[in-house]
Amino acid sequence: MDSEDDAHLEAYSCSRCRRLKKKCSRHHPNCAHCLRAGKQCVYPGKAPRRTKKELREAMQRGEYVPSKRHKTSSHSSESQSRRQSLDFSAASPLSALPGAPNGADNVSSLISALSSVDNKSGGADSNLPLPVPLPLPLPLRQFNQAGTPRTAETSPSNLDSHSSRTNTTTTTTTATHSPVTQYMMPLGMPVREGVVDPLSGMGVKPEPMGEAAESAETETQQPRSDGMYFQPRNGTPISSLLNESTDPNKRSVIPDVASTPIQAPFFEIETINSVFQGGKKPRDLNANGTYKTLDRNLMDRFIAAYFRHNHRLFPMINKIAFLKHLCKIKEFNFHTLCEDFDDLYVFKLYMILAIGCTTLRRAGMLLNDEEELSEHLAYLAMTKFKAVTCLQNMDTIECHLLLGIYSFFEPKGWSSWTISGIIMRLTIGMGLNRDLPSKKKQVMSATDIEARYRVFWSAYCFERLVATVLGRISAIDDEDITVPLPHPLYEGEREEIDVTNTMISLRRMSGLIYQKVHSVRCGKMNLTNEQKQEIISNIRLQLDEVYDFERKKMEKQNEEHKDDTLNVISFHSSNIWLAMRYAQLQILLYKPSTLVPKPPIESLAILGDFCLKAWKHTYTLYQKKLLPLNWITLFRTLTICNTILYCLCQWAIDLIESKIEIQQIVEILQHFGAKWVFATKCAEVFQGISNCILDISLSDGKVPNMDKLTRELFGANDAYHVILDENNVDISWSDKLAV
Repeated sequence: MDSEDDAHLEAYSCSRCRRLKKKCSRHHPNCAHCLRAGKQCVYPGKAPRRTKKELREAMQRGEYVPSKRHKTSSHSSESQSRRQSLDFSAASPLSALPGAPNGADNVSSLISALSSVDNKSGGADSNLPLPVPLPLPLPLRQFNQAGTPRTAETSPSNLDSHSSRTNTTTTTTTATHSPVTQYMMPLGMPVREGVVDPLSGMGVKPEPMGEAAESAETETQQPRSDGMYFQPRNGTPISSLLNESTDPNKRSVIPDVASTPIQAPFFEIETINSVFQGGKKPRDLNANGTYKTLDRNLMDRFIAAYFRHNHRLFPMINKIAFLKHLCKIKEFNFHTLCEDFDDLYVFKLYMILAIGCTTLRRAGMLLNDEEELSEHLAYLAMTKFKAVTCLQNMDTIECHLLLGIYSFFEPKGWSSWTISGIIMRLTIGMGLNRDLPSKKKQVMSATDIEARYRVFWSAYCFERLVATVLGRISAIDDEDITVPLPHPLYEGEREEIDVTNTMISLRRMSGLIYQKVHSVRCGKMNLTNEQKQEIISNIRLQLDEVYDFERKKMEKQNEEHKDDTLNVISFHSSNIWLAMRYAQLQILLYKPSTLVPKPPIESLAILGDFCLKAWKHTYTLYQKKLLPLNWITLFRTLTICNTILYCLCQWAIDLIESKIEIQQIVEILQHFGAKWVFATKCAEVFQGISNCILDISLSDGKVPNMDKLTRELFGANDAYHVILDENNVDISWSDKLAV
């Protein structure tokens, strides 16, 4: 009987069962499946087999496409893995896609092709990623589930055996997707079990399969702004993280994700972390790794220094509300403060402490061991940086401003420039540069309205300061501002706001000079020399008026309120400081520019005179310990050095008068410290000039020595600009405008 049945069985499955991946009964003339479906069986016999070489050649000709379907039974894992191994060995994987581009760099077309093929595949596995290989951005190296490189046992050549072992310990059949295949999947593809991130070596949380897969994906994936999906490694939706972080009573932590989501706070976090070098490590730790409790009296001194000096320049912090919370603090223990206060206040508190520490260090009012506390305090503040960035409101701007003020003490201005750009984007995006409508003013308190004004003007002063010192265009034009100036809410802060308004006036003048004299469009105007000099004269007249007004106001305030301790900490009530800033703005006005590339001899005489005055006032502040040794001061110093060097080359400065100032320049540049490398190199250049000037003065101006000085000046000019270029200091102008 058995032999009779065998005579009616075909040796191989029918074509319909092969296409549907069903087990064929192989009965002749119709198998059981075709008989039930009413279809006729066609037995093509044994399918022709091709070698790997023949398959690769067929893929290159576009005649062969790898399987579009994934096996869903455990006994098929071996053949599936074998096909994947073959896919990775293909010579030209892009040609396997129908209509694929010739180049391997058209990623968008490739993803579109993948999506179209995936949608046509149908079946229960249509949402799985296809095993079509993409160009590998990493070396062809596998990682096991623990994140370590695969050994020979789990190498790509033995990937089928590894997949079989994986399937014995799980109910799903997705282990046939290699880590490299997962890395090559489009962002919208769901993550499966057994997948390892090749960048970090971390495993990814598995997703449920079967009937619950659709509902699980709905819960764990959130739509992005571009229609794709992003899933953190811990399965937490991004939207819930942002919603939690907007609550000041909650302290959420941003997860370590595989890539940066398209959300503003995540980009800001990644950007600032890449350029900001401060606050990278703690300093005062207990034996068990916890942070030490800081001295209360010392912390109170730091806070007082901040509000006496820095708060006058950037009054964005609500001083009364901040100090009310401060009164509730019994001791400065970081762990206790994190339990009693939200992340926003903790960040502001420790960043204010760090800034206050730098202020007292500049004034010489700290001991040696206390001077290094600023780095530790900044580190504690930065532990809450992600949470406050996710708020994306005025509090975020305030915190970024504090971070920017602290970044002034880094050797270069990269981080300050980046932070200032983010601050102004947030400020303009919230419309803080525009005055509130009357209806909104009626429903808001005077304190809230004034808070908006102060946050904007603080952001304005910070951004304009950074842009002017670097010689770059500002992010906002003064004509786009309709916000009124800050005004005191009570009598006690009148003098503080007066200093703030003085700073705003100076920032406006610096922006006006850049816009009218140094911007690119100034060089495109066809103006006569008389018209150019008229522009310079009009700006000079405005600058003199501002200086006279601010000087008289400052003298009146100093007569009414004489506080030596205050003047030691804050130099913004000093007539010397105002005279220095006035001379620096005059240098900005008269130095070679796009409007006047080669100033006439009359302008050079004025320029040389203000160079010597600016340096005289700078050195006086330095002696009184009123000169902050940050990158703002350094770049202003280099600007004066640049101008003095230009005037010396043009013989617009008297040699005997300048020899003292040149030596003072060397002294200040050397005082910046070891980490300010290019300041030390610039000091060496000016020391050589000082030595030559000293030789001239001792030899009664003989011709050989004058020739030596000329060579030294022009040689120093070249060396000086080489140093600036090597350190990416873009304040050089004489080599471009006035050769």
